[in-house]
Amino acid sequence: MPYLKRKYLFLWRETVYNEKKDKLREEQGMLTILIGRAGSGKSNMVLQQIEARRHERGQILLVPEHTSHEAEMDLLHHCGATASRSAEVLSFQRLARRVLSETGGGADFTLDEGGKLLTMRRSLEQAGSELKVFGKPSRRAAFLQQLTDLADEFYAYDISPDVLYERVADVEGTMGDKLRDLARIFSVYDGYLKGGGIDSRSRMEKLCDHLHESSYFDGKDLYLDGFSFLTKQEERVLAYALRRCHSVTVTLLGDAQYTELFQNAFAQRQRLVRMAREVGVEVHIRHIKKGYTTALDHLEHRFFGFDIPYEGEGAEEAITLYEAANAYAEVEYVSSEIRRLVTEEGYRYRDIAVATRDMERYGALLEMVLHRDGISAYMSRRSDLTEKAVITMLLAAVEAVTGGFEYEDMFRCLKTGLAGISRDECDLLENYVIRWEIHGQMWVREQPWTAHPEGYGFELDEKSRVRLDDINRIREKLRPAFAALHAGLKGESRGGEKARALYEFAVACGVADKLRVKADSLTQQGRVQEAEEYAQLWNIFCGVLDQFVEILGNEPMSGEEFARLLRLVLSRYSVGTIPATLDQVKISEITRNDRHRVRAMFLLGANDSVLPRVEKQGGVLDSAAREALQQRDLPLSDATYDALDDELQNIYACLAQPTEYLHISWSVTDNAGAELRPSFVVERVARLFPTLKVKREDGAYRLRLESAALCQAGDDPRLWDYFRDSGRYDSVLDAMERAREMPKGKLSPAAVESLYGKTLSMSASRMDRANSCHFSYFMRYGLRAKERKSAAFDAPEVGTFVHYLLENVSREVKDLGGYAKVDNTALRGLVKKYVDLYAATQIDHFEQKTARFRYLFSRLRSAAYDIIENIADELRNSDFAPVAFELGFGGKDGELRPITITEGDAKLSLTGKVDRVDGWIHEDKLYLRVVDYKTGKKTFDLTDVRYGLGLQMLLYLFTLGEQGREYFGKEIVPAGVLYHPARSEILRLDRNTSDEKIAAALQKTVRRTGLVLSEPEVLQAMEHSALESPNYLPIAVNKDGVLSGGIATTAQLGKLGRYVEKLLHDITREISNGNIDTDPYAHGPQNTACDYCPFASACYFDKEKDGMRYLKKTEPEEFWQLVEEKTEEVADRG
Repeated sequence: MPYLKRKYLFLWRETVYNEKKDKLREEQGMLTILIGRAGSGKSNMVLQQIEARRHERGQILLVPEHTSHEAEMDLLHHCGATASRSAEVLSFQRLARRVLSETGGGADFTLDEGGKLLTMRRSLEQAGSELKVFGKPSRRAAFLQQLTDLADEFYAYDISPDVLYERVADVEGTMGDKLRDLARIFSVYDGYLKGGGIDSRSRMEKLCDHLHESSYFDGKDLYLDGFSFLTKQEERVLAYALRRCHSVTVTLLGDAQYTELFQNAFAQRQRLVRMAREVGVEVHIRHIKKGYTTALDHLEHRFFGFDIPYEGEGAEEAITLYEAANAYAEVEYVSSEIRRLVTEEGYRYRDIAVATRDMERYGALLEMVLHRDGISAYMSRRSDLTEKAVITMLLAAVEAVTGGFEYEDMFRCLKTGLAGISRDECDLLENYVIRWEIHGQMWVREQPWTAHPEGYGFELDEKSRVRLDDINRIREKLRPAFAALHAGLKGESRGGEKARALYEFAVACGVADKLRVKADSLTQQGRVQEAEEYAQLWNIFCGVLDQFVEILGNEPMSGEEFARLLRLVLSRYSVGTIPATLDQVKISEITRNDRHRVRAMFLLGANDSVLPRVEKQGGVLDSAAREALQQRDLPLSDATYDALDDELQNIYACLAQPTEYLHISWSVTDNAGAELRPSFVVERVARLFPTLKVKREDGAYRLRLESAALCQAGDDPRLWDYFRDSGRYDSVLDAMERAREMPKGKLSPAAVESLYGKTLSMSASRMDRANSCHFSYFMRYGLRAKERKSAAFDAPEVGTFVHYLLENVSREVKDLGGYAKVDNTALRGLVKKYVDLYAATQIDHFEQKTARFRYLFSRLRSAAYDIIENIADELRNSDFAPVAFELGFGGKDGELRPITITEGDAKLSLTGKVDRVDGWIHEDKLYLRVVDYKTGKKTFDLTDVRYGLGLQMLLYLFTLGEQGREYFGKEIVPAGVLYHPARSEILRLDRNTSDEKIAAALQKTVRRTGLVLSEPEVLQAMEHSALESPNYLPIAVNKDGVLSGGIATTAQLGKLGRYVEKLLHDITREISNGNIDTDPYAHGPQNTACDYCPFASACYFDKEKDGMRYLKKTEPEEFWQLVEEKTEEVADRG
């Protein structure tokens, strides 16, 4: 290398080295402000600095609350899985919790939004006699909210009550009285927050007071990213950090040449500079530039700049302007575009974002349409608590009992399905209430209702009397809980008493359990975000009541005021979630947008008066009062802050997010059909890109997926004509026309034989599907359709594992002489043996499964110990012993013949396997009971049996009665059927619950359900203590020794056998006649055959239009009467 070249290279390296040294020296103990436009790389630069410095000192990334999850993901992406060792992402609230946990005070009682309202109400009571302007409306719920918001504003801008009162003391006239009233209220409010030895102020206030005691910031690098502006309290925190941190870096949206476009950020920068100078810290401002090469770059650069049309290429591919007829059509088009990008352009869902300024209008539509179209999406929002069914039920109940039990309030409560009655019962009750205008004390009095269900002038015959009895029975389900709530809320009792009354009502209605079941159900349906929201509701509700007791526990109030306060307080709460998976479309309101770059952005609802939309500044203080405070050096917000500027920044940031594709759409009519105009955003984009043409809805987007469009062709003449003209679907359209003329839900005899064969073959377990819904049975066993899903060790697999374990352990125990001869230690050894054997032989490459899989499998082993020991304890106290396991009827391995039914020309062959058969020999007869292990929540229910559901065990029992002599060599006496819970239960009990109560609660979980022979000696043989204190059998014994529960006489079991046979004939007839109608059953609104049906998307069943097949709850007496009648009918025909 020539000398001159080497010399210049050396000098260049030395210069670079010195610049790096200078840069590091400058950054120490200084404030760095990174200013750049959207997409300039500010956030990325921060993450790079964190990565470079995290091995030298601790790193703190401070971001807005709603972006913390995305920021954590970004940090992990840049720094790897070990990022949390030296760097962490915090919001100001999380920072407060972190610091207070170090200095003390983190565990102190802190008021949330609802608690503040209650404290303000108490403050008004205290200050009311001194108020001149605000005395009369001081109890209005809305006024409390305005006062609480104002108090938060005082705290946010460091205005103390004393300073406020001192500064407004000389203000004259009504405004002076008003400001002094506010000062008095604020003083009392502040005193309550700090009084009584408990500091219940907000965490931000506590943080500001305790920062000087903390070493949390010492020597660390602090970064603030994503903030448009900071409150005074947040600035106080930052000022302290400047004194203690190694360095502080703040990113701001801005441009050195166009400061007027970013007024709020510019004002924030000035305040930061002033703050740094006051602290004595140097300030380094860096302007980050970005290139402008694409159409989207031009839009970002010129949207709020000069009208310079784009002259490059690619605008039509990068930007779409779309006009839709209405919001629904707008959302459907977006859904089709997302699917196009994913299926044709190679996008992932996480590459796509959807934003709108009107989430109230578009949120539910997006959720529904994207879910319908199979698009995985996450809605970034705080869900309104009062919109949840359980909160609706509780609020409606309170408003009903405090408002005279008016019809609207009562049935708003009852129709949620959470009050303890089914939908059928609710309908029956509602008809009666409407007919007789039931309200007031009539709901809670002990005397039954006596008016005729049909109205005046009708004779109360037996049928009407039964109906009236049903109505009173339904009301009696509700009356005790509502009567207790009414007693607790009436009059001027204390707030704490009213809160306790509502809590007891919620417990009586089983709200906590129903929420848990609902959350579990939603999770199983894949609706994870909704499930997480439901999981939070009970704790929030209890927290609200706790604050009522804490703050207003001794304050007298009327029931009406309690109802108003409760609704207002609950309205201040919301529930939030984080994304369930990484690959989801992100949907957000533009004010909650995290501003991360995405490949594609869909901006919906670009209509005038919506985009932009600046919330009007209202509340207790008008602009004149605010100006008066500002003149006295009490600015409630920075004078330079412009709400419109902040709104425009949000729009700008949204438009600047995409790197490849931007879609802007709007609708021309609202839900009522009124005309809507496009936003200025549309006009502005059109002027910058004059070659763009507005696309208008023509229905063509439905043709992108022709298979989906074909399903709609029968209802849309345009689609029908399109497919007919194409000539490619003539055979399909012809078939659709033929189907339109065919009777609904019926197969031809030839189709039945083709699908099912000449002999209908059915397992006993399939009968439930056949009786649950004929269409579902047709799909699964006629067309043999199966749901596509990934392999997982879910409920069905767990059931298979448990059955395998119980069969093999019980079989070996039998060979060893029975459970009486084998102790629990040996039992555990057997369980371990067969668990290990199952893992080795039944789970492919078990040792290569994930740690989480193996951990969950090990938990099943622990549950298996409990199950086996429970079986052992039962059988050690029983004369019945297992005589057969997995005993088969029919099939290639069946020990007994299949069950056969002949109905006309049709024949049914029924096969199945019994989990376990227990026997007891008495007087040379073999008494048999059938045991079925259940890993789920299935129980024996006479209602199910009545409607042909849950017949499996009864079929096995009665078949053993007919064929058992051939197999066992003795006369058989059917002794009963038992569902055996084969699962480990988690009890939810208070911490101080006694051992006796815990034992009693555990015993309840292992009690079997089923039906057993009522003969005392048989019961005693099944369980030695059955006639005194049964632990396992589904029976009860009163103090007089009278038995009740799941028992039946020999005669009843005989008639039940004939009734089950009748049901089999019904099933055979229905299937052979070609019934494939969508006729699902429903126990109630939350328990239907459609809930987990994999074929729901294929049947187009409309619950409202087509009608559910509701199962009427059947009591034992009614059931046996029904069996009697049905068997007599069969005998008469026979």
